Amino acid sequence: MGDRMKRIIKFVIAIGFILFIFQFAVMFFINKHEVNYTLSQNDNTYTVKEQFQKVKKKHYYNFEVLDKDKNKFIFYYDQDYKKKKKILSQVEVYQEGNVYCMAPIFKDNKLGGIVCRNNSELVSFDYLKRSGVSFDKWKEALQAKGYVLEDTDIVSTQDIITLYNHFPANYTMSIWNYHGLYILKKDHIKNLSILDNDYYENTLGILAGNYYIIANTDQNFSYNRIYIVDLLNESKDFVDLETEISKDSYFLGVVEDDVYIMDRDKKVEYSFNIKSRKLKEVGNKDTNATMYYNGKWEEKNIYTVSDNKETFQIEEKSEKLEELYHPKLVRESFNKYYFVTNDNTVYYVMKNDLNTKVKLFQDANMKEVKLVDDSLFFISGQDIIMYDLVTGYRKLVTHSELLYNSKNIFDVVKK
Repeated sequence: MGDRMKRIIKFVIAIGFILFIFQFAVMFFINKHEVNYTLSQNDNTYTVKEQFQKVKKKHYYNFEVLDKDKNKFIFYYDQDYKKKKKILSQVEVYQEGNVYCMAPIFKDNKLGGIVCRNNSELVSFDYLKRSGVSFDKWKEALQAKGYVLEDTDIVSTQDIITLYNHFPANYTMSIWNYHGLYILKKDHIKNLSILDNDYYENTLGILAGNYYIIANTDQNFSYNRIYIVDLLNESKDFVDLETEISKDSYFLGVVEDDVYIMDRDKKVEYSFNIKSRKLKEVGNKDTNATMYYNGKWEEKNIYTVSDNKETFQIEEKSEKLEELYHPKLVRESFNKYYFVTNDNTVYYVMKNDLNTKVKLFQDANMKEVKLVDDSLFFISGQDIIMYDLVTGYRKLVTHSELLYNSKNIFDVVKK
């Protein structure tokens, strides 16, 4: 082999190595992309705008799809495709009268959340089903291709709680049972007793990360014991504080690892750190209260805070969203807003496109709405419902006590 050929081989190897390093750097360090492409199916061509962003361990894909007549659909998908591009492989469509639905099919041949157009309005598949529109034939056609749309089997019933197999495997739920917590997972329900006496209202319990914090209300006029329940491990512990806190107190909120408590009797604000299990005074009659509003700390008159039972405002508000839709309730995720109108209709909008709303569902009995990761959980009658943009509206739990007591009665954490 001549010297010239050796140099060429070395050059090719070097170029290959550089390309490999470049590709690795792109995969490892670049955490977002935007790409446009087309899908050609039958007599239609669909234009796709795909946006991806990785935030911590979450992989967010958002899609805007236009058909040849410029009808617009938007989709969301949360799956780890190793930052790959062009993951939308095809769409399945349904058209009948004024209803036009599109089901996204991704590279792993998984069905995403179906979105429909009802006249000119974007609505979810669930909204139309709950409005009485029948999709039986289309559902059969999708299921014949291996796509599972719904199932309703009961997993277990314990102490008047019914658990359905819609319950997602990576979530844990707690339900107040008047002296402790039911801890619910996909395959079982655990009854965890904490207090000696029954208390109808859960006035001194709060979720902090994966932990549920409960003050020992068995003590007479004040308490110094705090119970800490690890919901993932289904275990409990407690810490006895050196300071007595009046039972006329409440939780202001949680910021990172700190739970904030307002003693209304003493007019003193405390923070309790879950990791160190230490209590610290952070506000009093002389120094005012320390309040957390929309990501910022502010001082406020402690009498005003205490007398009005004010709490922290964790979610940021969008003035434009308020102006466009006048919502009565807003829940904010990383890249979108979910909002509820006065007639209990739920919509979502992307933060980068507030003018394009999607109607998800309407539930006249909806209350105690929580957003965990990117899924909504709420009480409706005697049921706890989960709404996810991919799986839709699903009943997870039936518990008759929810008909009579719903305030601060359930929480949800994700592994």
